[in-house]
Amino acid sequence: MSHSLEPNPVPRFFYCGKNTDISPIGQLHYPEFLLIGDRVTIREDYCIQSAAQDSLPVPKIIIGDDCRCEQGLTLHALNRIEIKHHVTIGSNVSISDARHEYRQIGLPVLAQGWMDNAGEVIIGEGTQIADGTVISGNIRIGKYCVIQPGSLVEQDLPDYCVAGGSPAQILQQEMPIPQRETAGLNQESSIQESTPLLSICIPTYNRAIYLDLCLSCIFSQLQDDSRVEVIVCDNASTDATPQVIARYASRYPALKSYRNSTNIGGDRNIYLVAQLAKGKFIKWQGDDDYFVEGSIPSLLDVIHDHMQCGIIYLNVHNHDGQVYTAEGAPAYLRTSGIMCTFISGIILRREDFKQIEEPFRYIDLSLNQAYMQYEILNKNPSFCVVNRRMFNFSGNPPSGYNLGEVVFRSYQTILRHFIGKGLSEEDVRQEKLVSLYSYILPWYTGIMRDHAPVFTDNFEDLFREFYGEEPYFEDFLLRIASIKAQAEC
Repeated sequence: MSHSLEPNPVPRFFYCGKNTDISPIGQLHYPEFLLIGDRVTIREDYCIQSAAQDSLPVPKIIIGDDCRCEQGLTLHALNRIEIKHHVTIGSNVSISDARHEYRQIGLPVLAQGWMDNAGEVIIGEGTQIADGTVISGNIRIGKYCVIQPGSLVEQDLPDYCVAGGSPAQILQQEMPIPQRETAGLNQESSIQESTPLLSICIPTYNRAIYLDLCLSCIFSQLQDDSRVEVIVCDNASTDATPQVIARYASRYPALKSYRNSTNIGGDRNIYLVAQLAKGKFIKWQGDDDYFVEGSIPSLLDVIHDHMQCGIIYLNVHNHDGQVYTAEGAPAYLRTSGIMCTFISGIILRREDFKQIEEPFRYIDLSLNQAYMQYEILNKNPSFCVVNRRMFNFSGNPPSGYNLGEVVFRSYQTILRHFIGKGLSEEDVRQEKLVSLYSYILPWYTGIMRDHAPVFTDNFEDLFREFYGEEPYFEDFLLRIASIKAQAEC
């Protein structure tokens, strides 16, 4: 990878992807606010600048995967510029999310402040911007647009249009094929579609930097898709979370938000955000888990084809692409295991979710979402499994909980609740071994090695309490002791 004019600025980027080529000839100011995707090309003589004053720890300039920027590019972000995937930008193009005041004669323009300072520029996927174009102000350009050479863009442009001139005007607009195919739907179909197919529910607390990227990944795929609503439940954050939510809400009507007056705890916030959903299916989404490009439309197709299922489980550890259905709690336990606690991998049919009689039964065990899934399976045993890589992960380290209490006491307590109610003693006993070998010990190893801020003081005692009668107990106890000793060296 080539570097900018500053000495080795790439490590200072907010993020810089793989196989990205940035010419060393150019000006790059405040790269810590610059997020660049994979396989991006930026040619020479660029000037890329983010404003430093009142800066939040979030990227202000985002350039998506597979973008190509020719020589002479100027980007100036007071708030935010986002260039989606596969955008091509010609030579000598200037993009700014704000415009300088200029009307005070005798005073240099740079000393006159800003004419508008609360905007952002969003450029949709696949758009082509020709040589000499200027984009200035609070602007949204749709996907797969073509901007003719020498244009001045000062207002929003819709998807699939050709625009040009100074100021730029829409010269031609094409309706995308999927819209053409559905343009003749009758009124009854439209009424049915008024209820969202999916509610993406995001519980969050003090993670503005992650939430920003999470919402960006969602809306870059959704745009104005009426089949989806996005709900964010802010658990009384004290950071920039409200500002992040407000910025997206001003652009996307599908985003709804709720703010708790006080912090009600993570598990109660997870339940609350699902309660606010209106969609036929409810999908929890971790605020630091980011949808892979193109994954939401394909997921909507899966949901549409499996409307009878009470649970759709996203098996992110299996990438063979299979989608299949099965029935019953034992089959679900063998398929999901302890990963049923990963909230981003769980989609519930709202009709079944609403029928859970005691939704707060294990609310204080940190894994109430697992309990709710098995309650649903008792009444609707049909579930769907999707073996696909759906997310990129922030790598945000775990923190603030007791590992042994969660993976031993909480998980085993919930599973044992369902013995005789869908599960057998043997089902639970087999899962104890599988979860220990495949997940719990690797998690413990990583936490100890990285000195993550997770409580592990009583891990061995809890293991003894819940596994002491198993024939493999002594062998695994030695492994735990060895992991601990290596971490302490």
